[in-house]
Amino acid sequence: MHEIEFTEPSKCELARADGVIEKVCGERGLEIAKKGTLASFPGSTHWHFRKPGVKGTLEITMFAPERRVWAQVQDGRKATWIEEELPAIQRSIERELRRLR
Repeated sequence: MHEIEFTEPSKCELARADGVIEKVCGERGLEIAKKGTLASFPGSTHWHFRKPGVKGTLEITMFAPERRVWAQVQDGRKATWIEEELPAIQRSIERELRRLR
């Protein structure tokens, strides 16, 4: 598994971060395949994003109590499109989170 921690500004209003994450991923052509919570992080929001028509799943988690946002790529869910898209997705999410003050 590969995990990437996003930079989240300390004054960011995380209550609106769900919309930012979904908007950024949607603009990159990704669809929400699953949205829920991680048992290991009660109260978190956890997404599985997929690109239509190709294999691979990008997971993004937001855990407000610890003020964390991160992406994960499970070994069995890797895909070239994730490697190509993730840096731009991360930059866009971080930029949009800075605006949520």
